[in-house]
Amino acid sequence: MENLQRSPPKNIIRVIIALYIIYGLIFLIETFDFLEMLHTKPKDFHPTYDLVNVIFYQMEMIICFICAFSFIILISTRQSVATWFFTTVCLLLFRASTVYYLYFYETEERWVPFIYKNANDFSTLFRRTFVPAQLIGNGIAVIILSKWYFRDRKIAKNNLPEVGRS
Repeated sequence: MENLQRSPPKNIIRVIIALYIIYGLIFLIETFDFLEMLHTKPKDFHPTYDLVNVIFYQMEMIICFICAFSFIILISTRQSVATWFFTTVCLLLFRASTVYYLYFYETEERWVPFIYKNANDFSTLFRRTFVPAQLIGNGIAVIILSKWYFRDRKIAKNNLPEVGRS
């Protein structure tokens, strides 16, 4: 796909990949931290969470790495603009739905552990920085790719041979 080798869509997707990988690595560090606290409890310390609560962090980490590796595969292979566009839209919808489910969706039956929503000040800072940046970057990529996609469709439509009437 020569027309996207050095282009704004490819550059923004590289930034999105970096955001997903960095945020996933932050979750990896936090997971190790929480697991270490569960494994070797300091004297007179009783954690308010258990292994099930730590799974929320692991799920978010896995989601970030899945999105990052999907974009890495997309950027590493020669794909059409349509493939780029639809893959980016699907990943945006997937990430937006997981953000909604993990951060905003609450019912009486579903309880999100306190450590997940507010583990420490750095957690909150990273969460408020990286999650919107991922969604905004992904949205920008969708907008840019939609312009490329519809421009290519218009060019292809204009180049169709005319069918004569008989």
